[in-house]
Amino acid sequence: MNNYLFKRLALSALTLWLVTVVVFVLVRVLPGDAIVAASAQSPGESSLTRAEIEAGRAALGLDRGIVVQYGEWLGDLISLNSGESFVTGKSVWSEMRPRLSVTLELTLVALIIVTVGGTTLGILSASAEGSRFDVAVRSFSLLAASVPQFWIALFLVIIMASWWGYFIPVEYSHVWDDPARNAQQILIPAVILALRPLALLTRVMRASSVEVLSTDYIRAARARGLLTRTVLFRHVLNNALIPSLTVLAAQVVFLLGGAVVIESVFNLPGVGRALVQAISFRDYPIIQFLTLVIALGAVFINLGVDILYWAIDPRIKPTSTARGS
Repeated sequence: MNNYLFKRLALSALTLWLVTVVVFVLVRVLPGDAIVAASAQSPGESSLTRAEIEAGRAALGLDRGIVVQYGEWLGDLISLNSGESFVTGKSVWSEMRPRLSVTLELTLVALIIVTVGGTTLGILSASAEGSRFDVAVRSFSLLAASVPQFWIALFLVIIMASWWGYFIPVEYSHVWDDPARNAQQILIPAVILALRPLALLTRVMRASSVEVLSTDYIRAARARGLLTRTVLFRHVLNNALIPSLTVLAAQVVFLLGGAVVIESVFNLPGVGRALVQAISFRDYPIIQFLTLVIALGAVFINLGVDILYWAIDPRIKPTSTARGS
């Protein structure tokens, strides 16, 4: 197991390094000049001369070779220095830290909805296969997986405002400052963000549960007179959850990416909106930092899922362990 973890960590480190290379190159092939785009936000500056642009590029180190720039940026990352924003001149970490907390809260609430809702609906639908409830769950999952999130978000905002006269508070409040106001701002966006992952997890969980319910040991458990909820949530869940974990891990990454749209629609000051603004102003340090944070989350989520496979079912052994046994 230790050898397996070492190999997975080494592979994760290689993946992250490749992400840094790809992101660093791609942001520099974006059309437009970073100095011109960043200065467009400054008051009183509508245009820059060629000399001012060259001076700005030299001040930010953009006039040097791309390999030199990458080496300096990678060295700063290793020393836990996130760099400074081209637009504000402030530390990227100090600017993104409060935004990260907003996105993490939104993603965590959505993940809880996806995990609890998808698992419960999938198992209950499988146990009532062919019933009206099963048809309703399958219809809902198909619809939720098909309709774009931004359309649902905009439609819901319009309906709440025009029909019920309800507007989600614009100014964000942290959960520890005003829990009630924070719930109004987070719950609805989190539900919309969770719809598509919830639908996919429900379908996968239902398919896995139907397969498990047809096995002999489940029939034996029912024959012994065990309660239905005991059979479903103790015996079926443990076995049906394993194939669903891969889907759940992929959907966590989707939640992080989907937050870009949802935060823009509901005016949440998270990393999604910051990433959109950074791309508009060619703020390379922020684009690189946020992309790397999302990639880091994806890598460690997949690593955690691999470990969970073994924790949930000890019969599943890592390849290196199995060969050594």
